[in-house]
Amino acid sequence: MARALVLGHALFAVAQLHILNDDSESAATALRQALASSLDAVQAAGIGVPAAVHQAVADQTDGLLHTLTSQLDLALAIQSGDPPCQLALVLGMHRSGTSALTGMLVQAGLNAPRDLMPPTARNPQGYWESLGVMEVNDRFLQALGRNWATCQPLAEQDWHRHARAARQWRAELLQILHTCYPARGRAILKDPRLCVLAPGLEPWLESDLINVVFVLPIRHPVEVARSLQSAEGTTLPEGVQLWLAHVLAAERYSRGYERLIVDYEQLLEQPHSVLQGCERILKQADSTWRRPAEWTADATRFVNPELRHQRAETTSEIPPWADSAADAAWLELAQRVHSQMVQPGVGESERNDAMDALWQEWESLLP
Repeated sequence: MARALVLGHALFAVAQLHILNDDSESAATALRQALASSLDAVQAAGIGVPAAVHQAVADQTDGLLHTLTSQLDLALAIQSGDPPCQLALVLGMHRSGTSALTGMLVQAGLNAPRDLMPPTARNPQGYWESLGVMEVNDRFLQALGRNWATCQPLAEQDWHRHARAARQWRAELLQILHTCYPARGRAILKDPRLCVLAPGLEPWLESDLINVVFVLPIRHPVEVARSLQSAEGTTLPEGVQLWLAHVLAAERYSRGYERLIVDYEQLLEQPHSVLQGCERILKQADSTWRRPAEWTADATRFVNPELRHQRAETTSEIPPWADSAADAAWLELAQRVHSQMVQPGVGESERNDAMDALWQEWESLLP
């Protein structure tokens, strides 16, 4: 048994060398051999391993290769420079108050990217978004055959099938973290595309090499759909479907990590409470966290309720634009997801169970 364990450990090291040499095929072979050696050690200990388990372990090779490659790239990047010591990821659907929330946290002392997207008439206070990250994410979505307005979820096989493009995407994100943020700073990164791309960051998060917190701003789907219609020309049913895809993905892929769900209404009405909540999770995620010298409650003045231009209908009647059975089903599901997400006092386990059921309903509606 000891010999099999030693062999397995050595084969993992060999796989890492092949990854560093950009030889994925040889790395996958070494990983398969390492996993087989580990199973041999289990059997040598007198524990029977069914054939189905052997096959299930072998099937994990691609995922393990994907994870090891990502973690090695991250470790090398950290050794070669000084990336931010903490990263706050704002995962929110377009037009959901992500800019107001991010801008407030920058005013409070977190570090914005140096390559900021310039303000526009739609967002006169700025987007607080990295142009480089937006471009990197758009290129990667294009490689996946998607775009920012895609409602279909990314499956695990999509990541495996496009492993090389995913590795390049993460490498470009790392480069931006190095060049567009202060060394060892407290960075904040916002791009709605990251809601659906978050699974690709899982290897980083599992490694504990980078300290990440998530902030999820949630706005009513009808308000978002109306704002999108005004800004991008999408139809209201399309906006609701996009809202569902982004919110459900952001919730699912941020589970198990320090996160704060922010009700858009609370952001506008009680920004001090939201700012305090953000400070709390930053501290919880990093025991070395110290309030930046610039941190100030005055940052809440950045949130301007007068810039809100859309409000959801208060009636329970189905609006005329959702009169088809399909559109009504999408809207009804989105409203229930919204209610669940902003419901106060809900524990993580309870929310996870409820959101899993809603996710299944969503998948049943997808074409």
